[in-house]
Amino acid sequence: MARRRRKPRKEAAPALDAPRRNLSTTWRAAGVVLLVGALLAGSWLGWRHWPSPPAPDAPATSALARFVGSAVCAGCHAPEHEAWRGSQHAQAMQEASAHAVLGDFDDASFRQGGIAHRFLRREGKFLVRTDGPDGKLGDFEIRYTFGVEPLQQYLIALPGGRLQALGIA
Repeated sequence: MARRRRKPRKEAAPALDAPRRNLSTTWRAAGVVLLVGALLAGSWLGWRHWPSPPAPDAPATSALARFVGSAVCAGCHAPEHEAWRGSQHAQAMQEASAHAVLGDFDDASFRQGGIAHRFLRREGKFLVRTDGPDGKLGDFEIRYTFGVEPLQQYLIALPGGRLQALGIA
C-alpha cells in the first residue's frame, strides 16, 4: 500500500502566536505574584503568633514558680473559691494535721502480709511503723492526706526527700 503524503502544515501567522506567548507570560507572572504573596502572608502570620519576650520587670516564672495557696486565688476568683472551699476537692490533699488526719493514730496496729504495721503520734507528728524501701521496719512520717471519705490515704516521707503513697490502706 502506498503511503499518503501529508500536506505540510502552514505556519501560523505571527499575529496569532503573539497572544499565546503573552498568555504564557501572564500565567508565569501570576504564579510569581501568588508565591510572593503566600510567602509574605506566611511570614506575617508567623510573626504575629511568635511569643513575645517577657516584660523587663516580669520575673522568669520557671525559676520562681511555687505554690502560693488558695487564698491568693480567692482574691480574683471569690465565687469559684467559695464553691471550691465547700467541696471535697478542697480537702483532696492536705498537710497532715489533727484536723486533716482521720485515721486512728493512737498506737493502732494490724498485721498484713506477715508484717505488723503500727500507727502512732510522736511530738505532734503522725507516724507509721512499716517496712521501708529496704524491707526493714522503720518509722515514717505522714506528710499529706489524700481524700476524705469514703477512704483516706497517706503520703509518707522516705529517706532522700522522696514522698511515697503508703501501700496499706
